[in-house]
Amino acid sequence: MDNVERVADDLYLVKYVHREGTFVGITVVLGQNSIGLVDTGFERTIVDSLFPFLQEMGRSPDEITFIVNTHRDGDHIQGNHVLKEKTKAKIAIHELDADAVGDVDVRLNDGDRVELGDRTFEVVHAPGHTPGNICLYQPEETLLIVGDTLCGDRVNLIRMGKELYINSIKRLLDLDVNLLIQSHPRKPIEKGVLVGEEPKQMMLASISLAEKAD
Repeated sequence: MDNVERVADDLYLVKYVHREGTFVGITVVLGQNSIGLVDTGFERTIVDSLFPFLQEMGRSPDEITFIVNTHRDGDHIQGNHVLKEKTKAKIAIHELDADAVGDVDVRLNDGDRVELGDRTFEVVHAPGHTPGNICLYQPEETLLIVGDTLCGDRVNLIRMGKELYINSIKRLLDLDVNLLIQSHPRKPIEKGVLVGEEPKQMMLASISLAEKAD
């Protein structure tokens, strides 16, 4: 499928193109007996992108057991209710964004661990875009899933003050990251999946752009 980027045998970024030149991505973790998701996109993301992908992989929506929302914005959570209706999946989000989302099963905090498919991730609280914005970190794979944490050139998305935002990214710079998945192709590195030195470059660029912003 043209809208799917394979990251590993069990890890995929499913992209929903909602306007020309950009997309919103959801991360899919295919475990042996269960499926985990990071974010759910828009309602149409589920029907038009996720379900066809699962069908092509020979998997069923019934296998989705756990969903993590990286933050409360509509383009990351509007698919929640579709999956609630069609699966028994539990939905988790940081406690500071939970009330804005509503139907949440698990309220997360910094340092919590979540299981998606056969992978275990550590929750990293990274406020700046929203109060409860989080990343998911898998140190043994040097993998970081950031959602909208790195705003890049979209400095208008820094909603909580530059200092808090920059400090959150500096914390991410201390992590060992060679593989990064983000939800939108933000400038200056307009990709959903960043590898090698690209994660660090994107973090540093996001700090620099924020520092120069009014």
